[in-house]
Amino acid sequence: MSGGIFLAGKFDQLQQGKPFSALASAFNGYCGMLMQSSELQKRREVVASKLRSSLGREVYYLTKIIPCLNDILGSEQSDDSFYDDGCVDAQRRLQYLLCQFVEVLSSSFAAPVTLFLDDLQWADSASIAAVRQLLCSTGSSSKQKQFFFVGCHREGIIDIDSAHPVRELVCHTELLGVSFTSLKLDSMGEETLNAMVSETLCVLPRLTRTFSNIIYRKTKGNPLFVSQLMLALSKKRLLFPSLSRRRWEWDNEKIMSQKLPDDVAVFFTQSIADLPSDVRISLFHFSCFGASVEIAFVKTLEIALEMRGLCDNLDIAVDVGLLEKKDDQIRFSHDRIQEAAYNTLPADERCLFHHVCGMALASYSTSESDDTILLAAVNQINLGGPSAIQDTSQSFTIAAVNLKAGQKAMVMSDFGAAYSYFNHGISFLQEGHWQQHYDLSLRLFELAAKCALAIGDLANSKLHSEQVMKEARSFEDAVNVMYISTCALAYSSKLPDSIQKSIEILRMLDIDLQESRSTEACVQETITLLTTRTDEEILNTRQMTEPTMIIALKFLAKLEVGMTQTKPRSVPFVTQKIIELSLAKGMSPMSPIGFVYFGSLISKRGDISSGYRYVKLALSLLDEVGRECAGEVICIATQVKIFVEPIQAALEHHNDGYAASIVAGDAFNAVLNTLLKNSCMYIAGVKLQTILEEYEIMMRLAKENNHSIFLVQMKQVQRDLLRLIGSDEEVTTPEEEKLIASNNSVLKTFCFRKAYISFMFRSYDDAKEYVSKFFDCCENAWANLMMTHISNALYTGLISFWVARKSRDAQCWIARGNESKLTLKRWAESSRWTFENKWYLLEAEESFSNNDYEAAKLFYKQAVSSAKLHKVRRRCEMTHLHPHTLLHSLNTALLLLVCARRGSGI
Repeated sequence: MSGGIFLAGKFDQLQQGKPFSALASAFNGYCGMLMQSSELQKRREVVASKLRSSLGREVYYLTKIIPCLNDILGSEQSDDSFYDDGCVDAQRRLQYLLCQFVEVLSSSFAAPVTLFLDDLQWADSASIAAVRQLLCSTGSSSKQKQFFFVGCHREGIIDIDSAHPVRELVCHTELLGVSFTSLKLDSMGEETLNAMVSETLCVLPRLTRTFSNIIYRKTKGNPLFVSQLMLALSKKRLLFPSLSRRRWEWDNEKIMSQKLPDDVAVFFTQSIADLPSDVRISLFHFSCFGASVEIAFVKTLEIALEMRGLCDNLDIAVDVGLLEKKDDQIRFSHDRIQEAAYNTLPADERCLFHHVCGMALASYSTSESDDTILLAAVNQINLGGPSAIQDTSQSFTIAAVNLKAGQKAMVMSDFGAAYSYFNHGISFLQEGHWQQHYDLSLRLFELAAKCALAIGDLANSKLHSEQVMKEARSFEDAVNVMYISTCALAYSSKLPDSIQKSIEILRMLDIDLQESRSTEACVQETITLLTTRTDEEILNTRQMTEPTMIIALKFLAKLEVGMTQTKPRSVPFVTQKIIELSLAKGMSPMSPIGFVYFGSLISKRGDISSGYRYVKLALSLLDEVGRECAGEVICIATQVKIFVEPIQAALEHHNDGYAASIVAGDAFNAVLNTLLKNSCMYIAGVKLQTILEEYEIMMRLAKENNHSIFLVQMKQVQRDLLRLIGSDEEVTTPEEEKLIASNNSVLKTFCFRKAYISFMFRSYDDAKEYVSKFFDCCENAWANLMMTHISNALYTGLISFWVARKSRDAQCWIARGNESKLTLKRWAESSRWTFENKWYLLEAEESFSNNDYEAAKLFYKQAVSSAKLHKVRRRCEMTHLHPHTLLHSLNTALLLLVCARRGSGI
């Protein structure tokens, strides 16, 4: 194993409906090999132990596409009760789990992992996205590469189609700096072909030259054609061993007289035509299932199709070199042979055969638990299509098996394949299906809407949702697609519409947020409610079981993050309702969101110790109700922890939040965790160039998931970073102006960033203008406690004192600066580590503005000492620029810091 771990898989044109077919085959084959080797028992135990430790229950999702992994883990992991098909992007979760699996394999065997995938021209988007994530997560480090990818494809298809997933893979890896090499494999030249023939026949090159020249003229150097032609010549006794001369002989004249086609596919077709009719028929049946299948499946096919002698006939094809058996699989020697076998039946007759074959397998699968048979059956039926149906009564049966196959694909986290199954199921429905088969129709359209949302097809998600809402017989039947619709609105930059629709639906569920009260009264009522229970009693609250309440909590949880951005004053009412319903009706997987937001809210009001208690309670609740919302809970909890613990610890917490989000399929909070982590990196003093590189990666993640609000806010920060580094590069986005006008959160960020960068570059008028606009945005805001408040307090305080020294309205600006100073002083009481040095800086600025130079000098020194003591690297360097000079305020020091960082890369 010291040389490396090699995984191999192959895409197949006729198996594109099977979830992650090539990837699953590669990983499953390797796991099967591990189980067969008695010498690797200890290593298997190490792999199993590390997987359980790093993935926990989430390893279940891996076992759905890698069945042999169950054998390594030593127990069946398929606990379907753990599965939740409600995650927004389960494919990202699977990508993350595969990356973790590769890291476990690499570390367990102290060797890099190489994945080889053949026939990339048939690759699906989900599989290539997983490969991209593997490359970006485990293969891009220049110090220690853990993962390598090798792929092969035919010339032409990928080059023509600019939207092909492999083309997108190449573009994406280039952007991320992942190195790759492209090689074009041409046909062999005459000299190379002669060397191969000489080596194969063990005859000197000068003696084989005339023979190899004939072969070259017939084949044009095509390696596959060469090998098959030499086999054919051997069978016809035109190439034969001579016992008398003890070497291979050939008849040049007879070989030259052979009429051979120029195309290798035609050659294979003629070779197949020479076989007995029953062998040809068996080859065609086999070719309908792709280039390779498990030998056990061939036996199942023989029974299900009642084709006696299928296995024996395929053995004959193995003997003549058209097929080969290897590792419990039987496969065509080359996919061009498979194509030739498939084309032996006219195209207009294949649809009917696929249909008959699929129906036979579907009937057989009802008595078998193997998902492989079900998926194979449904793929055959779908290849046949609705036009192949002879008996319309079969339509609803076929729609039902497509529903079942789609649900299996969802469990395997391939939402693209699942969407295809549900769409096929819908296409088989007959007129009047809503009346005749209501439950089947409801489930197909509902899950199709959910999968369309997961793969980013918002238009089709909307169409399927509207169909359900039109035909639903009750509100309860429509509420799930209503939730999907609100998510689609939020992801398409229509957050206010999403919020309004959610509020309307909650009213239909008899849940009123009662926003007529003051926010202060709402928070106080929630505090009173929680004081009646201890933390232990809250943790032991029964589980929620009412379906309508469970979906209601999902709507409320979605409102929390939406209102935080657009209607922050309404957040306490949503928080109160989540806590109230959780305590009265039972805890749901969404309940921790209410407790973590409440901890953040009361921390914002000034009671950080109580807030810290509730965010820790929310984190503990995750272990009781499940980790579906763990990414969001960790994200908000970390923002409160910053005001108690050293800010450097937040970087690791947000990494955990990102990982938890990906595992739960929550791309939104994966982006949010990385966004806030990068903001923490800035305050913690990480190099600007490093932060900028992190933003580049993060913006691609936001763009991939259509999170326009995050993307705009990231662009605003990126602009500032580029200016601080010294670049004049323009960073714009067409969504920015629209969102600034409609989203208070985006507007606040915009005004603050403009005020900040104007201050750093000594643009007094702009700094004053934008900080005034920022204060106007904050006057009507009620927000959670977030790390951004640290920068807001510090820099608005600095700007206010700076403006006070130049403005006639000095007292007003000093009052604003003093408010920021007192805020930092209050926070310093809970965390001297992060806030004490900042508080001293504003004390110094206030003293300087009041012409109290001795006090200013003392506070500057205290700020330097505190920064050194608490390892606040950047702040220490910033204040150390002029530690004894009263004539240079902190504002000047900040400007000098910018100049220094341009030159030194601090």
